[in-house]
Amino acid sequence: MTQQGASVRLLELEKEGLITRGRVGRRSGVRLTAKGYDEVASLYAELKGVVNRKEVFPFTGRVFSGLREGGYYVNLGGYRRQFRNLLGFTPYPGTLNLRLTSPAQIDQKRLLRSMAGIVIEGFEDRARSYGPAKCFRATIGDRLRGAALVIERTHYDDTVLELISPANLRRELKLKDGDELSIAVHLER
Repeated sequence: MTQQGASVRLLELEKEGLITRGRVGRRSGVRLTAKGYDEVASLYAELKGVVNRKEVFPFTGRVFSGLREGGYYVNLGGYRRQFRNLLGFTPYPGTLNLRLTSPAQIDQKRLLRSMAGIVIEGFEDRARSYGPAKCFRATIGDRLRGAALVIERTHYDDTVLELISPANLRRELKLKDGDELSIAVHLER
């Protein structure tokens, strides 16, 4: 590609909100935006899925107390019915939060965002609207069934993985803040 062609393409990418451009000293710099990263991650996930038919994503993280909003949302009828119908269980009223520390696992979490998953539709009630989410079936602590959530509207970044299960995970697995927990997220095919 010619320099002129590259400049035109960079302008197009900037207009689409996929990159930002600026000066870094005497040189020009280009950075991916969050939208740009999501596009690249989506393409990467698609290509990786074709090349590497991996069906399980292992995650390990540290348990931490969140904002204590999970129970409220999990108990909302619009979500609860969908969890029961699509996952085959009614979740315990709360989420278990895992803080991911490995860059590779944080990248895996980003990849989950671009994968199909089990779609939980958003809904509205008289007070407000509630956003959609995706779920991926998971085996938690080698023995409990549950699901990893990928929530569209959330306070957390991709270093956090939220889990639901029919069981009270903290009690069943005797977990406290700071404990390490491993899970296996099963990719739907």
